[in-house]
Amino acid sequence: WEAGSISEAVVSTQSTGAIAGAFVQFYWTRDKRKVHFPVLRGIWWVFRYHLGTVAFGSCIIAIIQLIRTILAYIQNKTKDSQSEFVKYLLLCLQCCLWCFEKIMKFINRNAYIYTAFKGSAFCTSCKKVFGLLLSNVVRVGVINCVGMFILFIGKFLVVIVTAILGYFMMKNDDDLYFWAIPVLIASIFAFAVAHTFFSVYEIGIDAIFICFAEDETKNDGTPGREYYMSKNLMEWVDNSGEAIKNLRRKKKQQKAQARVGKSNDVNMEDM
Repeated sequence: WEAGSISEAVVSTQSTGAIAGAFVQFYWTRDKRKVHFPVLRGIWWVFRYHLGTVAFGSCIIAIIQLIRTILAYIQNKTKDSQSEFVKYLLLCLQCCLWCFEKIMKFINRNAYIYTAFKGSAFCTSCKKVFGLLLSNVVRVGVINCVGMFILFIGKFLVVIVTAILGYFMMKNDDDLYFWAIPVLIASIFAFAVAHTFFSVYEIGIDAIFICFAEDETKNDGTPGREYYMSKNLMEWVDNSGEAIKNLRRKKKQQKAQARVGKSNDVNMEDM
């Protein structure tokens, strides 16, 4: 089972690394016209240089999943003889391992992106990318929320359009006694295809953000240290940075007003 999980994770991360490699090539090339066959080159980079990184990261995820499976097996076998304490302890362990798995998948994914343009080892990439994400935690939250919403809208529209087209195509078919089942099956397949297709954009968003964060750290726009980011991205970042500053300023004002209100209440009670 563990070998199957590792192989499945390796295949998934290989595709992530190849797609991320295509995006980072485009980002870190000043003359975009010089970028040729980025996906094929990304696949070559993964198999030639980063296969050990992919396997190591996948092995970590597989080990966590194996531990979760063992805990689930213990829970199932001892559910009739468990005390309340042991039952809640196993549930807490399952919850902690689930959270840990999600966190590691998130870090692994961004570490593969960092490895794609830096060529560093897995542990080094995890350390570096964790620092980048931590220093841009507000931007990470904003981009993830906005990106997830847009991707969800895209998937939803694909499913809705497929269902509507299927309805109009099948409602007048005399050979069909019940058109809802074929439309439902077509919608499920449409969602699966849309999810696979939009996952490329999801990797692209993460890759461009990691590249931007590294670009902002290493360069400052002065001669000899020009940014690799485009002018549109730079303008968007400036606008988002100003919005973040305004949000922080507003929170500070709210906290100050709350403190003043509490001090007034205390003074009123003393009187």
